[in-house]
Amino acid sequence: MNFFIDTNLPYSSKDIFCKYGKTWHTQDVNLQGASDTDILRFAIQKKAILITRDLEFGNPYLYPRKSHCGLIIVRVPFYFTAKQINKTLKDFLTSVNREKLKNTITVVEPGKIRMRG
Repeated sequence: MNFFIDTNLPYSSKDIFCKYGKTWHTQDVNLQGASDTDILRFAIQKKAILITRDLEFGNPYLYPRKSHCGLIIVRVPFYFTAKQINKTLKDFLTSVNREKLKNTITVVEPGKIRMRG
């Protein structure tokens, strides 16, 4: 399983996902500040699940299920530190069947997970 982490998440989040498959952060591939289209294009090219805080990716009309390999939308308060975000992600990854992340839109909040497939 491959993962691609958007600019709006800490670079340190990459360490959490590396345990579960090949992982890139936008900083690794010079896509910081890139358009949503370019971000999604890279994720599709690498057959990666995109992890982002960008709520627009959760719109199934703009990004229908078959248009991507999977989306994880992280909804945490704006004041969360990298440490708090990473704890939320770690808790999520240890509590979910990761195979079910493929081709779904998953919304992750502290203590809450919603999946639309």
